[in-house]
Amino acid sequence: MREFQPDRAFQPDRSMLLTVVIVVESVLLLIATIWCYLGNILLAPVLVPRWQDFAVGLAIGIALVITSSVILAISSLLERVLNKKHAWPFLSMKEIALKEVAPLFKNSTFPDIVIIALVSGFCEEVFFRGALQLDFNLWIAAFIFGMFHMPTFRYLTYGAWAMAAGVLFGVTLESTNSLWAPITAHVANNFAVILFMRYGPVEKLATPTKDGQKE
Repeated sequence: MREFQPDRAFQPDRSMLLTVVIVVESVLLLIATIWCYLGNILLAPVLVPRWQDFAVGLAIGIALVITSSVILAISSLLERVLNKKHAWPFLSMKEIALKEVAPLFKNSTFPDIVIIALVSGFCEEVFFRGALQLDFNLWIAAFIFGMFHMPTFRYLTYGAWAMAAGVLFGVTLESTNSLWAPITAHVANNFAVILFMRYGPVEKLATPTKDGQKE
């Protein structure tokens, strides 16, 4: 059994990763701020903190993490049953996690993960749910949220999952009338996923071959 090595082993310096995340998310937040100002979209009413909104968001975030685990298990099963070449472009969530996501956080520290989860969860929710959904509707916001997470067609499964998560975040906003609920859910999900990608037994996710050995 050879040592597991991701196919795409790009491992950015932790300061580079933090910088990229903060810059990209800050741009989203800036756009959202300008958008709300020019469009007279009032965010103040949905940014009033209430403890029950944080509780609801945490519960939804945990549910998303469980859902992600189920999707990874299904992806693993499909990889065993289907020929990967014929399954394209339905690149499995498992393969994305192994080859695209995990290497990015190889050098991240625990504080880095906390910062990335907080910044990405807050800024993206203010943009997608705070500006986009309040100006248009839940479905448009969820669709664009999914596209935001699908840079190429290879990430179709990930984009579809993100779109479904966007619908859930949008329903949460409409149900609670609070941005803090989807923000908390988003932050909790990102934190748990990145924490596992950094410290979890990612190498054990390597797809077994026909003889039962890892790739």
